[in-house]
Amino acid sequence: MISFVCTANPGFAPYAMEELRRRFPGSKVSGLAPGETFLIAFAEQDPERALKELRRKEPVFLRHLFPIEAECEATNDPNATAERMIAFASSLGERLRGGRAAIQVRKEQNSPFPFSSAEGRDVIAPAVTGLGAEVAARDSDWIVSIYASKKKLYMGCSRPRDNLSDWPGGAVRFRKDDSLISRAAFKLLEAERAFDLPLDRFSNALDLGAAPGGWTSVLLERGLKVTAVDPAEMDASLVGNSNLRHIRRNAADVSFAPGTFDLLVCDMSWDPYHTCRIVSELAPSMAAGGSGLITLKLMYRKPLQTIDDLTEEYGRLFDIRQVKQLFHNREEVTIWVKRK
Repeated sequence: MISFVCTANPGFAPYAMEELRRRFPGSKVSGLAPGETFLIAFAEQDPERALKELRRKEPVFLRHLFPIEAECEATNDPNATAERMIAFASSLGERLRGGRAAIQVRKEQNSPFPFSSAEGRDVIAPAVTGLGAEVAARDSDWIVSIYASKKKLYMGCSRPRDNLSDWPGGAVRFRKDDSLISRAAFKLLEAERAFDLPLDRFSNALDLGAAPGGWTSVLLERGLKVTAVDPAEMDASLVGNSNLRHIRRNAADVSFAPGTFDLLVCDMSWDPYHTCRIVSELAPSMAAGGSGLITLKLMYRKPLQTIDDLTEEYGRLFDIRQVKQLFHNREEVTIWVKRK
């Protein structure tokens, strides 16, 4: 039975573990780094079937996983550790030869693993290129994964799609840009990628709780016309933009003509049930088939129950396409819906 190293956002591994227990009854789940990484051995005898099911409907809280094909004791001896990693990489010849391979090395905070992530990649890279493969950071055919816990060194090789993310541990990193109005913009950029939903396919967007304009700025850069609703001021860099209309009112106090918008986005720091009521009231202003990207704050003790309740409520007016805790989410998840 093949086991997998799984990763969730800090503090949310227990919910990811519970999701997988529900989806795959009888699977064995155990923790590694508290609240973030854990192991799972699927009860399903054919792990490919389990992976296919995960790809079909991604769990909310599971961010990343990779198969454990080799493991050994974690040690602070650099020579012994390098020897074991190189031996594993060298065993992958038939899979890697002629392709592109990414090398991802991570370690738990208190692991004795003697290398940094970059140093670990440098140790393995010659073995990979020696097999006739090209080492590539992005757009690879295979990912060679190394994870060092306090006690064990876990190693595996898999297709990027089977990891659910081609980023190490699912930690999506965007290049820092001094022009960004707020880091909240990363949430929208990640949602665009995670949901395969190019924002430039839309034309008219409604941004609820928009100030200071992190999400609005992304939409304007994509060429959309944006109606931003927030009583607070927008960032000075956005003032005067011909594609921006700023309504300085609360989101609960506005209304629009039917079918005005083909995209609604909402990143308000409000009670998620209150947010749901506001979005639902504004649903008629969305064109049929229009998309909504909404942040759901997890401020109650049972996040899975909160998500179940809210998907039922949103489902009255919208088709629920996906709910995901993105890397840039914190105590929240992002939901993608389409207007019925």
